[in-house]
This record gives sequence, structure tokens and C-alpha cells, in this order.
Amino acid sequence: MPWDYDDKSYKKQATKDPVWHLERLINHGLGNEKLSKTLLKTHLTKLNIPEKRRTFLELLLWDKQF
Repeated sequence: MPWDYDDKSYKKQATKDPVWHLERLINHGLGNEKLSKTLLKTHLTKLNIPEKRRTFLELLLWDKQF
């Protein structure tokens, strides 16, 4: 369970806003969850995450060479 949200509020926010949910998973740890590859590809440019993490995710998703 996230430290700043109760379970009910977290699940409600996560279903309403997939970008918010992806940011939380990437920035605060995945726990037992896995990232959805399709959601990540769709929303990667909108995520407020560190540039090094974005570059790493791009490398994994599209096999980009840097």
C-alpha cells in the first residue's frame, strides 16, 4: 500500500489517470506490479520522470542506440 494514499483512493486515482499511475510506479517502486508495455509506449512522452530513466525505458521498448 502506498504511504500517502489509502488503498481505495489509490486504486480510484490509478484507474482514472494512467499517466499518474505509471509515474508513481516508476518513481516510487513497482512492488509486485509490472509495467504495461502498451501503456508505457503510449504515455512515455507525458511522464514526469528523470531523463535517465526515460532513456533506459526507451532503450528497452524500442531498442534505441544512444
